[in-house]
Amino acid sequence: MPVPPTSGEPGEAGFSLTMLDVGQGLSVLVQADGEYLIYDGGGRGASSYVVAYLQQHGVTELEWLAVSHYDEDHISGLVGVLHTTPVEQALMPGYTTDTQIYQSLQNVLGEKSVPVIYPAQGDAFSLGGAEIQVVGPRNYAYDSDNSNSICLRICYGNFRCLLTGDAERDAEHDMVASGQDLTCDLYVVGHHGSSSSTSEELLDAASPAYAFLSVGEDNPYGHPTEQTLEALQRHEIALYRTDQQGEVTVYSDGQQCWFSTEPCQDWSTGNQSIPEEPLATTVPQTAQYVLNTHTKKFHFPDCPSVDQMSEKNKEFTDASRDELIARGYTACGRCNP
Repeated sequence: MPVPPTSGEPGEAGFSLTMLDVGQGLSVLVQADGEYLIYDGGGRGASSYVVAYLQQHGVTELEWLAVSHYDEDHISGLVGVLHTTPVEQALMPGYTTDTQIYQSLQNVLGEKSVPVIYPAQGDAFSLGGAEIQVVGPRNYAYDSDNSNSICLRICYGNFRCLLTGDAERDAEHDMVASGQDLTCDLYVVGHHGSSSSTSEELLDAASPAYAFLSVGEDNPYGHPTEQTLEALQRHEIALYRTDQQGEVTVYSDGQQCWFSTEPCQDWSTGNQSIPEEPLATTVPQTAQYVLNTHTKKFHFPDCPSVDQMSEKNKEFTDASRDELIARGYTACGRCNP
């Protein structure tokens, strides 16, 4: 595997992307020709660090604040950012949740009068001379909120980056199946290196040379998993990871790229002390269908989507198909009940 350069000509980089060290979470700061986008802000414990990083690096305004999805480890830090840094526009996924941190985010966006866009797959925006393409999700109706993550492909000249939040394999499959160009030089590893993301299908389509992995040291989820690390190695992708290296930056002039440090040589997995996925719930024998009370879809009990469903949104029923449709539910497109 060739070692990428760790220095470039002074003043040559019109573009930079920094993976901030927010522990078990994600926050990425993108700069193009003096304009800034922040993609997620890490969890509660990272809020003051993210705010301080922006201030120390002279970021006085953000053209874009992008939220991948509404998990706490991705949005808590953005509340602090909104209180301290003017934001021109926000990109937000088009679904809702009932968490307190989600409401806090909505409140501060309203207080600061930040215009909010709920983008669709195929939408495009600009940041300086960079083009931002929304490559996912296909829609905001996945059973897992992770798969509702806004996925961005950022192009600056010939240099390309792919950010997928916590999107899981079903969303990755839909992105690939859409026929969009997903090729990239740098891939920000999905879902902190979980086995639920970074499918072979996505890596084949994206074909990255470098990967940024944001993961917390000694996190309880076992991230990154052996499955994901082995996939990155098979594809001969140079790895950079926050738990071993702290914050990492890639720079580009639109043709070449260089990094703030050398690739990480530590390919060790996380220590899995709790199950990565929730333990399967026993399906009552009388249950004919499983409801997702969040997306208002119904499934057969053996549908793969049921395993990805949040337990708080899961309900078992012996109601008939016609009864469920009359109650406003729609049939799952995967199992076609």
